[in-house]
Amino acid sequence: MPKAPYYESRYLRANHPDLAQAVWLRETLLLSAVAEPVADVWVMVFDPDGAGNRALKEPYPIDMASYADEPWSARIGSAVLDDGSAHGVVTGGGRSARWDLRIAPGSGEPVKLLTERAYEARFPTAKTMVRDPLARFDGQLELDDLRIVMDGWTGSINHNWGSRHTPAYAYGQICGFDNAPDSTLEIVTARAAVGSVLLPGATLFVFRHAGEEFAVRSVLGSLQTHGRYRPFVWTFGGRVGEKMIEGELIAEPADVIGLTYTDTDGRSKYCYNSALATCRMQVAGKAFERAELVAQRRAMFEILTDTPDERVPLLA
Repeated sequence: MPKAPYYESRYLRANHPDLAQAVWLRETLLLSAVAEPVADVWVMVFDPDGAGNRALKEPYPIDMASYADEPWSARIGSAVLDDGSAHGVVTGGGRSARWDLRIAPGSGEPVKLLTERAYEARFPTAKTMVRDPLARFDGQLELDDLRIVMDGWTGSINHNWGSRHTPAYAYGQICGFDNAPDSTLEIVTARAAVGSVLLPGATLFVFRHAGEEFAVRSVLGSLQTHGRYRPFVWTFGGRVGEKMIEGELIAEPADVIGLTYTDTDGRSKYCYNSALATCRMQVAGKAFERAELVAQRRAMFEILTDTPDERVPLLA
């Protein structure tokens, strides 16, 4: 087990192929510098047009958690996630959840948003990668009285870790666009800190489209990118040589779930996540035919902030 301060999150997210409905399952470790370590299982369902958005978080003692890298897997209590399946049962506070999912690998290779050197360095304090950006999910999930049947849903398997959450960021992920189902985008506009002072935002991304990869993974490279966000609109873009993207992510407050995160220093952060955001993006350059790509109410758009947003209730 790593030493505090440390956090780690292993999770999946998946979207219905046609409806505005999505599932997000997370297994997290928090080794705080000021409190007892804890392992949490999170179950979130986005269903604003149906039963409503729901979230359940259940804490477990750290000795009930087991994480492995070879083969890659996470287990907290009876909740298990690996590259081929996810299953579990969670009960607490008069509520319950259970799920049994099969995961079929997609055609995309793992996505690393940082340089290899950055993954090894102490800075940035938060690391992220996507193990499968185009996974397929089948099975079922129950949360309280809501039952979700997943038949050919698409999404991703993800891994985050570090000594501290990035102080403020916007994070986006598209696992296939409506008019380009094999194309993916992983993007972040992040603000690191020196002491209590937030640095200007740096925008990094990995965009895969038409058999090509266009990526900016370093702070130096981010001089060629831009990103500006607020709840819940984000404009971004980048140009390197003859490759260019310009886009926008937008989420309606009703499509957002609010969560309270505890950082490794014991302070609370507010996470606002939508799995039902809309992305519109222009692509151009010799490597790409000029086109507009659209992901309608199926993109991930997450903001981490110190300030709660009164329009979105905190569900867990």
